[in-house]
Parts: sequence; structure tokens; C-alpha cells
Amino acid sequence: MHKHLRALAGLALLGLLAACSNPSSSSDQLSQSDAQALSEAVQGDLQLTGAMLGDASTAALGAQGQVDGLEAAAQAWGLPRRGSLILRAVGVLYLPPTSSANCSISTNPATPVDADNDGVPASATTTYDCTYTGPGNTSYSLKGSVTLQDTNDNQPYSGYSVAFDRFTTRLTSGNTSIERTLNGSYSIDKQDATLFKITKNYTHAVTKTVFNNTYTGSLVFDVSKTYAPDQDGNSNPWDAGSITVEQNNPGSATWTRNNNTRSLIWYTDPSLHWNRAACQNPLGRLMNFDSGAKVFVYTNPAGERSTLRIEFSGCGQFTVTLNGQPVE
Repeated sequence: MHKHLRALAGLALLGLLAACSNPSSSSDQLSQSDAQALSEAVQGDLQLTGAMLGDASTAALGAQGQVDGLEAAAQAWGLPRRGSLILRAVGVLYLPPTSSANCSISTNPATPVDADNDGVPASATTTYDCTYTGPGNTSYSLKGSVTLQDTNDNQPYSGYSVAFDRFTTRLTSGNTSIERTLNGSYSIDKQDATLFKITKNYTHAVTKTVFNNTYTGSLVFDVSKTYAPDQDGNSNPWDAGSITVEQNNPGSATWTRNNNTRSLIWYTDPSLHWNRAACQNPLGRLMNFDSGAKVFVYTNPAGERSTLRIEFSGCGQFTVTLNGQPVE
């Protein structure tokens, strides 16, 4: 599969859930196939977290742009700097030239105010309506809008929000296509000198087609969690820190495939440690966690629990287990 589609793997395999769909019953538990697909979907959410905390400085994006050119293209289209990181998180690694006849990307206002130069505008909405072909004969379709809003545009790292309005991306290569739609909001806001609050209320829907087989699924997040920057003397609070969702106050996620819906809870155990400062290679990687675990629990009507655990042991390195057994 072309590298642009491989970048989607973190979320696209959620669609595989439909292939093994069975009606919920008292004996319903997560299977190995379910666990593999769900873990891949969760990785996609972690990619978005990486985009939210990623380095949107001109220097960082310029260095990354020398690798694949996305940032230069995004700048030519007038996207806010943080916008190119969000595109990476959803697997879009290529934008066409501004002269492309079949692509319209507009940002309102056209020249967004970014008084603190943190890569997040005071408020700006980028609307996509594009169909184009990229490297490797991969075809792209981008629709919908993404709104970025700074909490305080006079104070870097005050926090910000991103709102998705039917933001849909579709990539096709050969006999495989992957379509994703994001709706809702994701925000990070400074609470005090040592703590940020992350709030997620968004839906991620996936449709995957391989040859003539089409599978669909969606994951709905509703959670508030904390991000505590490391006390390392660094002036950038987002280069390293801990993300915590308490087990006694877990987040919720609704997972739907066809007509089968499961309600999950999830928490961190221990806290996820974000470490962009030490995990910046390779360039472009967004899932820069080096320790901690994310735990998802499904309890069926009979009270039987299925526990999925994604645990990091080094920069971007993790293992996945279902009820203590490796997920392969």
C-alpha cells in the first residue's frame, strides 16, 4: 500500500469491525479481531492529540517541509500553521498546487490574526472542497471545514480549540479507499501555571472499501482529561508532560459498527507521558509518547469485562493486549 494510505492505518482499520459483526448478547466480548481494530482506531485519536501538542513553530514546520513538502503547500494555500499538523493527523500528506482546477481551499478571514505567533489564529475557519491526484497515483478528496480558535491570542500556550464540521477525507489507491468524517470539537485550555485541561467531544466515522467489500464504523469520544507539563525549566509547556484520565472518573466512548453499538469507558494507567522534546525523530511523527498506558473497558450485559490496554515503552513504541494477552 502506498505510504499515504499507510499513514491512515491508525484509524482506517476501525472499518474492519464490520467484517466480524454479530448482534450483542449476554456473551458478547471483544475478540482478537475487535481488539486489533479498536487499538488501531485509538492510535488515530493519539495522532490527533499529537497534532494538538505538536510543534507549530515556523522552524519546525520548515524542517518537516523539506521531507515531503506538505507545509510549503499548506502555506501557499494560506492555512494556519497548526492546520498542517491536523492534516497530518488524519493522513493527508499532500496538497496540490494552488493552481489546481479541482481544488478549493479557503480560510476566513483570508489573513488570520495570530498576534502571539503560536501557529493558532485568533479565530479562522478553513473550508475544503478538493478532488486531486497525488504521488503514487493516490487520489484525494477533502470536504468540510476546520475551525481553529485561540483561547488568548496575546498569550502563547494559553490553549485553543479545533472544531470539525463534516470534515471528510477520502484517499484511494488501487482497489482500496478510506473515507473518514470528523465532527465535533477538541480543545486544550490552560487552567493554571502547572495544568491544562483537554476536552474531547467528537465523532470519528470511517468507511473502508477493499475491492467490492465496504465496512463502516464510528467512535464517539466524550471526555475531559488533564495535561501537566514537565517541570523541566523549559519555556514550552507542550514539549513534554503527562496526560491523565482518572480510573474513578473515566472518559466514555461509543463504538458503533453497522447496528451494533458498544459503550466503553477508558482511562490512563499510568498516565501517558508525552515527550516531543526527546522523541522528535523521525520528523513528522505525531505519536510522541514514551511511557504510560491507555485502557479501554467494555462490560457486556452479563457483567463480563473485556480490557484493551495500549502501553508505551519508548518513543512511539507500544504493545497492545486484550485481557492480558498480546493482540497480534
